[in-house]
Order: sequence, then C-alpha cells, then structure tokens
Amino acid sequence: MNPSEHDFSLNPISIGLLLLAILTLWIYKRNAWELASDPDLRKSLRRLHKQYGDIYRLYMGPKLAVVISGYEAIKEVFIKRGGEFSDRPEAMVNTLIAKRQGIVSSSGELWKEHRTFTLTTLRKFGFGKNSLEGKIQTEVAILLSEIENINEKPFRIQNIVQTSESNVINAMVFGGHFKHGDPKFAKMMKMIEENIENNGSKNVVAFFPFLRFLPGDLFHVKKTLKNVKYEEEFVSDLIDKHIENYDENKMEDFIDAFLLEMKNNRDWKDSTFTKKQLIRTVTDLFVAGTETTTTAITWAVLYLAGKPDIQARVFREINEIVGTGHLPNLQDKRNLVYTEAFIMEILRVCNIATVSIPHTCTVDTTIRAFVIPKGTTLLPDIDSVLFDPKIWGDPEEFRPERFVDKEGSLLKPDEFIPFFTGRRNCVGESLARMELYLFITALVQRFEFLPPEGTTLDIKEIDGVFGMTHKPKPFEIRAIVRKD
Repeated sequence: MNPSEHDFSLNPISIGLLLLAILTLWIYKRNAWELASDPDLRKSLRRLHKQYGDIYRLYMGPKLAVVISGYEAIKEVFIKRGGEFSDRPEAMVNTLIAKRQGIVSSSGELWKEHRTFTLTTLRKFGFGKNSLEGKIQTEVAILLSEIENINEKPFRIQNIVQTSESNVINAMVFGGHFKHGDPKFAKMMKMIEENIENNGSKNVVAFFPFLRFLPGDLFHVKKTLKNVKYEEEFVSDLIDKHIENYDENKMEDFIDAFLLEMKNNRDWKDSTFTKKQLIRTVTDLFVAGTETTTTAITWAVLYLAGKPDIQARVFREINEIVGTGHLPNLQDKRNLVYTEAFIMEILRVCNIATVSIPHTCTVDTTIRAFVIPKGTTLLPDIDSVLFDPKIWGDPEEFRPERFVDKEGSLLKPDEFIPFFTGRRNCVGESLARMELYLFITALVQRFEFLPPEGTTLDIKEIDGVFGMTHKPKPFEIRAIVRKD
C-alpha cells in the first residue's frame, strides 16, 4: 500500500481545512453542492432551472458561478455577446492541470491565435473535408474486422471503438496509427478516462481547491496529476520523434506544421509557439478527437440493442439505399434521412456534454439586469435546451422522427446544439459528425446488435456516468453478423 495515496489520517491543519469547507457551505446556502443532490446531474439542473429560471447563481465554494439555461439565454450570452464570455475561468483543470495552455483551457489572444492556427492547419490535412473519408473508412473496416473476430460473443464495445476513433485524428495530428490492443495506447486512454471521470461537474476540489492539500488522495488530485504527467510524456515522445526526422519541406501532419511555426518565430521572445503549448494542444486534440465520438457511438449501439424496432428501421433504410456491396459513404448520406435522424436523436437524448466547459466574463457586465462581475464563472446548461419540452414536445422519448419533416426531409433545428454554440463550440464538430455517420452506418450494415443471451435490455434502466462527459456504465453486447 502506498501511504501517500491511502493514509487519510488528519492533522490539525487538515481538520481546519475541512471545517473551513463546511463553514463555507453553510454560509453559501444555494451552492454548487445542489448539483450533486441527485446522481443524475440532469435532474439537478432541471430542478434548479425550474426553481430559479434561465439565469441563476451558485457558489462554487466562495466563488460565484452563474448558470445560463434555455436556448434564448444561451444564444444571447454566447453568440450575440460571445466576445465578453469566451475566456476560461481560474479552475483546477484550466490552471493546475493544463496551465492555461492548449486550446480548451486557454483564453484571450493565446486561445484566438492557436484555435485559428489549429483549424487552418488541420484542414490542410483533411479535417472537415470529404477527402478524409478514405482514412475514416480504413479505420471503419479495421473496426468491423475486430468485432467480427469476437465471434458473436458478448463484449464491451467502447475500447474497440476508442482505438479506431482515435486513429482518425492521430493521422492528422502526428501521422500515427495504434493497433488494437496496443498496451501503451491502452494505458494512455485509461488515464484520460480516469481524469475525465475525476474532474467532472461534481468534483469537490473544483469548488474548494485548498482540499487538494489534505493528506492522502481522497479527491484524486494526485492521481490526476500523475496521469497528466504520463499523458504529457506520451505526447512529448511523439514530438521528439518528429524533431529527429524533421524536414520543413515535408509537412505531413499537425506536429510538423507546428514545429515549422516554432522555427519561424524563434527570434520573437513573446512567441506562443512553444513545445509546452504544442504538448497541450496535441493532448487536447487527442482527447477531443476520441472521447466524445467514442461515447456517442457507444450510446448508439446501446440504443440499437435496446430498441430493436428502431434498429430494424435503420438497417432497412441502409439496405435499401446502400445495399451490401460497399460501405456507406458520404454520397449516400443525403438519402439516409432516418439514419441521420437516429444519430441526431442519440446526440440529443444522451447529451454527452450535459454542461459545456465553463466560461468566464472578461469585464464587469450585466445579463438581463443581473450584475455579472468580471471573472465570474458561467456554466452553459446544454441539457436545458436539448430537453426543453417547449422545443421538443416530448423530450424524454427517444423518437428520431422528430428530425424528419412531412416531406421526408431532415430537419436541423437551431436549438439542436449538442456540440454547443458560439465562439467556443466544439472544434471537432465537423469531424465528429462525419465519423458518427460513417461508423454507425457501417456497424448497422454489418451487424445486428443484441443483449447477451438470456438477458433483456431496458434502456430506461441504463444509468449514465457523469464526469466531464455523460457516458453509459460499462455493458456487454453481442454483434451478430448479418446474412446476405
């Protein structure tokens, strides 16, 4: 046993810190602990929204936070006034872990410069373009083969999908490819998953940063920092290999392009193109390009198995439009209306990013007559939009038909914001949509998904796990090869 991780004995200073936290909670009666009042974060958010309206405050420890709920309020704050509310607040993830570098945790001119550079550079390597389809199809084919080799036995699909999903962004970022079962990659993904779970919306250290100084590791801070160190070493090794083989006349991926920018700016003492920034940016891309899409596909397979009538309808459409002679491609997409509606409904109901990454305001301001001091944390409540009964009518029901109009065309409501909206919407949205379509259609074309023999699957009884994303608890599934 490692005493540093499991010794929870309290000295007088530790007891004082705990008493301070309890006192703070008592003083701030409406506080962020209300978010933790139900294991399902969405239920807490809906209760608070109903009680306090579209804009209400919470105290994250002694720090003021304002929750923005409802489509019109989110549109007003993060689209119409995005310039005031695009920075990231002082928080453990942004400051202690990411050191306010990369894309996700940075703010101001650093964020603007590197978001622009990142998007521009990745597009050169196919990001968001149909030319990337071939690379995705290669990973799809590998995934199908891996699942087929399981021989219709019960298995957990998440880790298999994770490798294939990651390899799409990996090809653009560092020109690499991980084989299924690669132990180094598996360890990297395990650490990323642990950090996502440990640093979600209910992490008490986010509310009371001083608690990380308590003995032991009750709040997983030491574990998180240890994982981050491994992640950064993993990425640093990839960068070092690029440096060894660097050829500025042969730009093959994002790291090459960043290294060229570092060289071009080496005489500028204030340049933000540094190795530390590169490590954090690559880590952000690695996580963003894998986690949310993998989780969405995992939810999709779960719903396919739990709703056989919907699975049959999706397969029937794919079979009629595409057949079995080739994998579904982007040209088929416009005709696979119900299938696209199914994917959209997965993103709506499963709501992977229940609360978007926190923002902060850059100036003292007001929102609808509410005074918002500079530096206040703002929490965009995406669930309040995706489950708003005034928008969807019956938001609790899983009903892909809501995205199909009377003429059989796909509907794309403005309020459909699973990737958030405004200046800091998900950088990888276009890639994620392409991957979701190509992976899910191929999976349904090749396999019928069923619960393990002798069991039943009730979607309403499946619990989600709320960390920085909302994912299903581990489950097993069978993939039965469809007969021609």
